[in-house]
Amino acid sequence: MKRTLALLSAILLCLSANAGGKEFLSRLHPGLEWGYSLTAATFRHFNYLDPSIGFRINEKGWSSMAQSNAYVLASVGYNINDRLMLSLLSGYQGIDRGIRSVPILARADYYLSGMDTDGFYFFSDVGVNLGRTNSLGNQMQVGSGYSFYMAPHCSVAVVIGARAVYDRPDIWDPVEEAYIPKHNIKRNDAWYCAFNMGINLKF
Repeated sequence: MKRTLALLSAILLCLSANAGGKEFLSRLHPGLEWGYSLTAATFRHFNYLDPSIGFRINEKGWSSMAQSNAYVLASVGYNINDRLMLSLLSGYQGIDRGIRSVPILARADYYLSGMDTDGFYFFSDVGVNLGRTNSLGNQMQVGSGYSFYMAPHCSVAVVIGARAVYDRPDIWDPVEEAYIPKHNIKRNDAWYCAFNMGINLKF
């Protein structure tokens, strides 16, 4: 993930060095995206020593308890050509109950009919999650949107996406009504699968 973000940053720096100042600025597109995220399924694999019973517990499986979250992202994009844009995004997002993060994402948008017209486009992003006290999680997303061209350097799109987030959450002990001590945890892997719906503005 870090290599992907570093590679995208290097590409943007190279493009700015090779392009003229005015041309480079004309290709930059700041943006804002916000919306609703429904975490629909979670996979967990926990392995820990439960101090209340003195045994090692190994839990592994899926759960489907839905959890509603919100997210907001600010972005800066560079259109390589009329159909392809590369962007860096960051903001604030909910992942699950009590789990929030600051994502740093690299995204690629591909417009089927070009950026200067109404139409569908597809996107994918990958990145890391900061702001977690006990882990540095990864995430990826694929999605689609319908963009409404408003004016030069101004469009609004309705977007939907499917997102997967990896995290290492704290483990709650319902008997002791406390979290399992970190030194008793051997494994605390979790994947959160969510559907995103939002509004994307580009300028």
